Amino acid sequence: MPRDIVEPTLTDTGESEHPAWGYIGASRVSSSPPGAVLFDSDIRHQHYVVVTLSSAVRERKLLRDWLRPRKQIIEVAMSEAQWASFVSSMNSQGVPCTIQWTQGDGHVPGMEYEPRLQESMDEVRNAAERAAQTVRKAFDAYADHKTKGNLDSLRFAIQNMPANIKFAGDSLNEHAENVVQKARADIEAMVVHKAQQLGIEAGDLGLAPRQLGTGWQESMDGGQQS
Repeated sequence: MPRDIVEPTLTDTGESEHPAWGYIGASRVSSSPPGAVLFDSDIRHQHYVVVTLSSAVRERKLLRDWLRPRKQIIEVAMSEAQWASFVSSMNSQGVPCTIQWTQGDGHVPGMEYEPRLQESMDEVRNAAERAAQTVRKAFDAYADHKTKGNLDSLRFAIQNMPANIKFAGDSLNEHAENVVQKARADIEAMVVHKAQQLGIEAGDLGLAPRQLGTGWQESMDGGQQS
């Protein structure tokens, strides 16, 4: 369905505005220790990226257009790994982000630091306990009544125990690897940014913003946020 077409309107200050005009910006910010808590990240972040989306106005002056943001619409935060994935992954469903401010609600409440890795560890422990409990119950049943059916149940419980624990362990291993990879991406991005500030080529350090998208660091303005 085609959208309605409307003309820009003048504000009371003589600027032009239109519902479709917007301004989007990204800033690399810093957080005081112990670091910011971000959605879908198991580590705290002293450096991360804040993206803001605002409406825009246009003013005609000195034979040219002057564009600037006006009313902020939303502000989101991303870890440097999430930002890297965002700018380099086209045609995807997107990446997780942390909503910090919206036009309707203002500041959005923060989150407790609750690493999901701990939940994966708890699930592995629970899987092992459940498997052991199944074996114990089958053993007790066979000890009370040494029937072929109870013996088969015990045999199956013992045979299934490694597979059940392995599945939970593989899930934990995958989660841990993801945490390490994301942390490494954040650290590399921080090193690349500092190298650029010092006039050092990232390649001279054996690092390169491989997955970060061309010129993404240059778009960061180095702002500070506590």
